[in-house]
Amino acid sequence: MSFFGLVLCGALAVLVCHRHLVGARRIVWRARWVFLLLGIGYAYNLPGPPGIALLGGYSPSLPGLKLGATEMLRLFLLLWLLDGLVISMGGNALMNGLYGLLSIFRRVGFPVERTTVRLGLTLQAMEGNLGKRRRLREALANPFEDQAVAPHINLTPRPWRAADTAILIAALAALIGVWYA
Repeated sequence: MSFFGLVLCGALAVLVCHRHLVGARRIVWRARWVFLLLGIGYAYNLPGPPGIALLGGYSPSLPGLKLGATEMLRLFLLLWLLDGLVISMGGNALMNGLYGLLSIFRRVGFPVERTTVRLGLTLQAMEGNLGKRRRLREALANPFEDQAVAPHINLTPRPWRAADTAILIAALAALIGVWYA
């Protein structure tokens, strides 16, 4: 995707997900080292003219700086949209969606219910421990100590609808269109 297309997708995401703008700063802060390593990695590993002439041979390359900025923007956009998806769906709907996606692997003997419940319980435990700093052994000994009610996950399988197929085909067509644009 070109830089213009990336900026256009970012502007569209801002229009659609404007309620989640507050979380954008939190995402950047949590992934700051990934962004830094990604930018520095591209800036110093791609050949080309120096981006900062005063630094001479120690300068990052100009194409590396541009590609590093593009990749950091892509990563930010992906993380921001995933954060918006997870926040807007809620935990129970997210687990039901995961259950539906993994159910196709039941034919090959994959334990769908068990995997979904384990992931759901892990997410609930991490949400409960998010604001606390304690030793790992203490956190793993009783991850649900503050919850008055025992952890609960309700998996309700939903049948595949024609609208699901239409949305999937439209998303695939958009992906192919962007890929070949």
